[in-house]
Amino acid sequence: MAKDVLGDARLHFDELNKLRILDPEVAQQTTELKEECKAFVDKIEEFQKIVGSLIELVDQLAKAAENEKMKFSGAKIECMGH
Repeated sequence: MAKDVLGDARLHFDELNKLRILDPEVAQQTTELKEECKAFVDKIEEFQKIVGSLIELVDQLAKAAENEKMKFSGAKIECMGH
């Protein structure tokens, strides 16, 4: 009966018999969700680092390709001039 009164007042006892506002099951689910969210954020941060590195690499390759095009264009003009 006391548990019914506490339940009606939305009060619960945890595994250590401490009075809590949240239902222990809801508290456990909240903790699990928090941990899953942190893992997700960590994965997103790692993904952002990988994408950032990929973008830098592509930029470097684009600059190198542009330099080679300029060298080729210069060599082509020299060949046509002689």
